[in-house]
Amino acid sequence: MAKSTSSSGPVTAYLVAYNLASMASWAWILYRTALVFLQTGDHTQVYTQVGWPLTVVQTFMLLDVVHSALGLVRSPVLTNLVQVASRVIIVWEPLQWFKTPEATTSWFLTIMICAWGITEVVRYGYYAASLLGFQPRLLTWARYTFFYALYPLGASSEAAIIYYSLDAARDISSILYGIAVVEILLYFPLFPQMYLHMIKQRRKVLGGSKPVKRTRAHSTPIKKKI
Repeated sequence: MAKSTSSSGPVTAYLVAYNLASMASWAWILYRTALVFLQTGDHTQVYTQVGWPLTVVQTFMLLDVVHSALGLVRSPVLTNLVQVASRVIIVWEPLQWFKTPEATTSWFLTIMICAWGITEVVRYGYYAASLLGFQPRLLTWARYTFFYALYPLGASSEAAIIYYSLDAARDISSILYGIAVVEILLYFPLFPQMYLHMIKQRRKVLGGSKPVKRTRAHSTPIKKKI
């Protein structure tokens, strides 16, 4: 439900704080990941250092969906749900519950964390800046361009991690195994749809020969006249 003008101040303050906190959380995860390489040079140690913080931060991103559902921001609820839910499944199912060594020590995990982290630092930073009345050109460009490389890297790594967990899922339950297989198969129809959606969003903001009227950012509170 859209918020009234009278509540726009508190809503904006909350969303600014939420976006800044989310940006800082992902920046910290990226920092810890980089620190592992600097100190040990061993990517297999990444999950032991950032596994639980990654799980917590990613799970809290369900608030993105809540914000959309409550009408606090202008963002498609279904699109948000697909993006966030797929990640929440990754951090809890194959990584926390199954703890498959092939998944927790693979390069795919490190690539996925880096892809997620860079994406979210830029995204939340962009939303926070927009709420504060700033739209830096470089940050806007990064927000609507980095996904060309980061989204395929992240999605393929997610699918690989689920694949590595198939044996563990089969050992626990044939139902869990079937669910994991379905999760992998869903990437084939969903990835092109989400990727094309992002390309369309980029064209709305950066594309075209004529100036494009910018719509409200994902985390800009909705106002309605009284």
